[in-house]
Amino acid sequence: MGGSADRSAASIPAQCALQPPAAGTGPRRPAKNRAMCALRYAPPFAFLALLPLGAWLGGAWVLAPVFATPLFLTTLDAALGDAPEGAHGASAIAHRAAPWAYIPLQLAAIAWAAVLAARPTTSLPETIGLVLAAGFTAGIFGFVAAHEMIHSPRRAERALGLALLAGVFYMHFRIAHVHGHHRRAATREDPATARLGESLYAFLPRSIGGQFAEAWRFEAERLRRAGRRVLGPRNRMLVYLGLEALMALALGLASLRALAVVIGSAIVAIALLEAFNYIAHYGLVRRAGPGGPREAMRPQHSWNSARRMNNWSLLNMGRHSDHHRRSTQPYQALEPLPGGAELPTGYAGAILMALVPPLWRRVMDPRVAAVMAPEPARDDVAAAA
Repeated sequence: MGGSADRSAASIPAQCALQPPAAGTGPRRPAKNRAMCALRYAPPFAFLALLPLGAWLGGAWVLAPVFATPLFLTTLDAALGDAPEGAHGASAIAHRAAPWAYIPLQLAAIAWAAVLAARPTTSLPETIGLVLAAGFTAGIFGFVAAHEMIHSPRRAERALGLALLAGVFYMHFRIAHVHGHHRRAATREDPATARLGESLYAFLPRSIGGQFAEAWRFEAERLRRAGRRVLGPRNRMLVYLGLEALMALALGLASLRALAVVIGSAIVAIALLEAFNYIAHYGLVRRAGPGGPREAMRPQHSWNSARRMNNWSLLNMGRHSDHHRRSTQPYQALEPLPGGAELPTGYAGAILMALVPPLWRRVMDPRVAAVMAPEPARDDVAAAA
């Protein structure tokens, strides 16, 4: 794009990009820019703020996050364009503060929505709106922040990520994602990888059920190798299920309407998380040679997006190939990799397309063919698409 909006957006990466290293030193960035550069990742807080704002305004405004989030993400993705710049620094506390702060706020928002819905003066339409709004923000921004935390080498950050997962009754996701998906992504053995031609609606139950079973199998095998009982206190799946059951029981005793709101928002959130999973590796396959091992995970086995708004709002989720290459790297250290499969839109636009399977396949299947074609044939397939 050549407009003023694009030039303005381009100035931010110029200020925040890592500086060329001096002789004998590593990459560096002026310290005065660190906090300002971290502010680019503030959009989730603005979208979350729409939840209490909409409830305060009342009526249909309670659905503000549901309509504003896809509208602004897709519109600003198109307006701000791509940002192919590299990492913004790997250890700045200002960057870590985004997921640290967002997760408690998201959990507080879910709890507040449940308390508000439990009031006898809250109408059924307003309750449904609260369910959708809380689930929408948790499923998009909450899960993104939790995903960042569960990959952390720091125990406290992993616990923070699990706290968010507990709030949507999906704690086993940590086991399935870290120990399953990151080993088998882009294979038929991975329930969280969408197959070519598979619709979002067929993928959702297969992925949700498959990841639960995968997490249980992994945990059972881990305990057997350690010589411990599978049905014992060391089984994290049992611990997670117990914690989730206790939370549901406590909510139910306090208010059945509050419990219904939390469960409803969890369903919405999980569906959105799995929609992200559907997009992330759709149709991409790591091939196995004749009688040989499967090829290693490469940049073309994940769908990426260089859209500025996508990555500012989703903690660089668009740099998915680099995340699979370096899963414990903090989000601000991820970089676009050459050869990565590229979505035609940001993730928000891709999910909207996936809601209409014929449109999704028409747009994406030719791109899958171009990415998966043998190296010499890729240019020809891409041109035909």
